[in-house]
Amino acid sequence: MIAAIALRRILGIGTMLVTLYAAMPAAAHRATERYIPLGQSPGVSHTFTVVGKIEAVDQGRRTVTVATPSGRLVVQIRKETNIWVDRTKQKQTSLDGAFIDLKSGRTIEVKFIDPDRKQVVDWVKVEAPLLP
Repeated sequence: MIAAIALRRILGIGTMLVTLYAAMPAAAHRATERYIPLGQSPGVSHTFTVVGKIEAVDQGRRTVTVATPSGRLVVQIRKETNIWVDRTKQKQTSLDGAFIDLKSGRTIEVKFIDPDRKQVVDWVKVEAPLLP
């Protein structure tokens, strides 16, 4: 009897948590995005984002040229753009990054403000350099 009550309570809490998670606004998803490894955001990566290698960085114009499987893109990084340094390969959490972390040769994932135009970036994940 006590076990059945405990099981119902656990199921009730689980149901409540699933309901709350499903109702999370986009802002909450954005806040947790930094913890998801590069290229693995459920429902976002490869649908609303592009993953590729950085070919060139223009600090003056705040643009990055990205080589993707479908071609080369030049994207605009705004001052408001969130940049995260993905340290998954080092088995560490991501860090807040800056434009200076965007270096040629690194893998990058960019999420666009307008996925159809693919010009201005909402957020960026860049792979951290491997340390010896």
